[in-house]
Amino acid sequence: MRTNVYLLSYAPLISILLFSTSLAIATTELALHWLDQVGVYDELLQLLTARDTKLVVWLGFLIVYFMIFSSLKLLSDTINQLGFAFFIKEQEGTTLGMLRPGSILLLIGGCVSFAFMTSFLHVGIVLLASFLIYFIFYTVQISKMTSAAGAVGLIIFSFLAWGVLLAGLSWVGLTLFNSFGEAILFPS
Repeated sequence: MRTNVYLLSYAPLISILLFSTSLAIATTELALHWLDQVGVYDELLQLLTARDTKLVVWLGFLIVYFMIFSSLKLLSDTINQLGFAFFIKEQEGTTLGMLRPGSILLLIGGCVSFAFMTSFLHVGIVLLASFLIYFIFYTVQISKMTSAAGAVGLIIFSFLAWGVLLAGLSWVGLTLFNSFGEAILFPS
């Protein structure tokens, strides 16, 4: 029996939605608790009902997490295909098709994250475990498609690309943090 090759194309979007929703719910609980501790929550209740406040905070975090995961998905696809261009020699382009079932692993992880949606730590652990399981799947599939040197080169290329990206983002974040701290502590 033949199946549609595009049957799994929905899995990354649904995975992003599931993880974003789980993390948004967990973060909303933390944020509302913090707002209550600093005394801002009572002021917000004068503007909105408790339900509306929770909904607005949840929607804000949902949008932020969705944008973060979507941009990471775009970057990972770009890094992956650039690595394929360097390290995998093929004519038909079947390599990407062999990796597509791996998105089901992240979809399952997204579903599992819903069981822990009230705990930010547990959702984070499920997310990291899903990434680790997908990385193992990815490594096994890549090793089937290319030589050992090509697989090692592709994995090293991916780690280097992500390392440079995360180091750059960390540097920008720390630079902004230091600039804001300096402006607040030492105003001119």
